[in-house]
Amino acid sequence: MTERHESEPAGEHDSVADFFASARAQVRDERSTDLDWQRIVSGARRTNRRRNRVALLSSAAVAIIALFAVFLWQQDGIGGGVQRGEAIVGATGRAQTGVPTSSPSSVSPQQQPTKVPDSFRTWSVSNAGQSTLYAFGSQTCGGDTCPVLLKSGTNGATWAAVHTFTGTDVSAATGNAVPQIQPERALSQARFATPNTGYVFGGDLWVTHDSGASFTKMSHPGTTVLDVEINQGQAVLLSADNCGLGVCNGPIHVSRFDPAKSSISGTGVEVTPSSPVRAGNVAVQNGQVFVQLTAADGSKPVAPMRLDGSKLTSLGSPNACGGTTLQTVTPVTNGKQLKLFALCKPLESGASHTSYTIVSSDDAGKSWQSVSAGALTLPRLGQVWLAAADAKHLVASAGGPREMSGVPAPNGDGSLVRSTNGGQGFGPVPAPKGTTVPRSGFDWTASAGGPIFYAVPRTTHGFWVTSKFGGPWTLVDPRHSGP
Repeated sequence: MTERHESEPAGEHDSVADFFASARAQVRDERSTDLDWQRIVSGARRTNRRRNRVALLSSAAVAIIALFAVFLWQQDGIGGGVQRGEAIVGATGRAQTGVPTSSPSSVSPQQQPTKVPDSFRTWSVSNAGQSTLYAFGSQTCGGDTCPVLLKSGTNGATWAAVHTFTGTDVSAATGNAVPQIQPERALSQARFATPNTGYVFGGDLWVTHDSGASFTKMSHPGTTVLDVEINQGQAVLLSADNCGLGVCNGPIHVSRFDPAKSSISGTGVEVTPSSPVRAGNVAVQNGQVFVQLTAADGSKPVAPMRLDGSKLTSLGSPNACGGTTLQTVTPVTNGKQLKLFALCKPLESGASHTSYTIVSSDDAGKSWQSVSAGALTLPRLGQVWLAAADAKHLVASAGGPREMSGVPAPNGDGSLVRSTNGGQGFGPVPAPKGTTVPRSGFDWTASAGGPIFYAVPRTTHGFWVTSKFGGPWTLVDPRHSGP
């Protein structure tokens, strides 16, 4: 109030003020008693309690709003920041990379084996030896999808679910167009070194030392895990930085580690590709490590690399490849001497197929020899996989990740083929009795050593296996067995 308005408004002949002034003039003081004072005190206490409850409820509301804001920031960002799954590009100051993640390890406590869920779909298979197989895949959890690990101690005859993961990111793990590069909290594949020790990964990396009963989240170089491979006690991790939307733009890290330990020390070997990549695989055999990166669509192909001590050496291609880059470098899994097979020179074959030249190397990729040209033809369904049990028995497939150029094949016919003459000729694999070839092909094919090959469609409940160097094949559906 200014000095001009120090008096009551009634002094300015305001009709409303006159009414309230008249009412106040009729108020008379009443004599108070002890009972009146007790009522006043009791009422004040109730008012304070109500105020305290309102304050507590207000504080709780503020906390809920804050937690919701943090959740929105983690999911989609606030104020136009980096969105979930968005590639991080154009930063003016490069973040520290190639160092183990600093977040504290998390533990997924021990779980008891249960029946295989009816909703299970196979994503990955790993042979741990001693008749022990692991199948990693998905199950329906309420209205959501949860990764789950199955175990068989009877070479696939019977199965049990041993661990279910919650709180993972499955936003890019389902459907027919699953990218190999997954979000940081994703889990999509499994690799086991022994029946007791193994890893699940797909952005994140978790390790178990008790046959899958419990898992511990591992610190590792880079932010996103691309691949893990184990051979004869040697384990190699392939990881990357600056990944999002199925593409990595930052450095790639190759790290050797001991499967017996629960940590990965050091930063490994680092390389930064000249173009973004959409997939990365590592092969380990006879003490040698090979890295294959797949360039993003429209990017220049990335030559495969061999790990030589503390550096990565690019592998050149022979004249038979016509100047094209080697792809799908694959070591033979049986044999004392290292032998490699690879594909190159992809050519259109018909409306929706691609043919390849096959080459081989007996000196770890320093030199290559032509095996065949056009003998391998696969439907255009996505990434091509090549597996070799020995110098004569090879299996090739096409399927996922399903990013490709050109006209796609209308179905999966011929998407899994085998050779018994070292790649000079291939024939289709007959489907197991009672099933058909998956329409979208196979997402992963590998040799497990000996005469065993696995082919995983990822879009079905089970997977295909052969224990006779490529034929005949059997469908394994873990749902149709018990613990």
